[in-house]
Amino acid sequence: MKQPFEPLNDLERALVAALQNQMPVPAFVQTLLRSRVYLLTEKPIPAGEAWHPGATPMVLADARKTPYLAIFTAPERSTAWAQRQTSYGCGLSTDFSGVLQGMASDLGIVINPGLPAGFELQPATVAQLKAQAG
Repeated sequence: MKQPFEPLNDLERALVAALQNQMPVPAFVQTLLRSRVYLLTEKPIPAGEAWHPGATPMVLADARKTPYLAIFTAPERSTAWAQRQTSYGCGLSTDFSGVLQGMASDLGIVINPGLPAGFELQPATVAQLKAQAG
């Protein structure tokens, strides 16, 4: 990791441990499946709702144009993206397992894009996780 990254929660502690080869990646993924994550959206989610059909989450693409749902390990980690991508000025803290089940099948996941402690799950891996969790 390039810059210091001070974990703010258990998910971030697990992420750092996985990135430093102190935790196997499958163990990190199990922690992720039990964690809350933060998404940036174009519209606010009404209070008490888990999702709203009009709230499009932020999706990024890699050099091959593969789409990745951007997920953050804490709301604070999304600040730079919310400032850059001003159309995604709203956010939602939610269970990762619910996000996984509601995702389109062709999406990958990028965790903490652009930050020193980040992680990518390829679309095929996301599809496997969805099948296992479903």
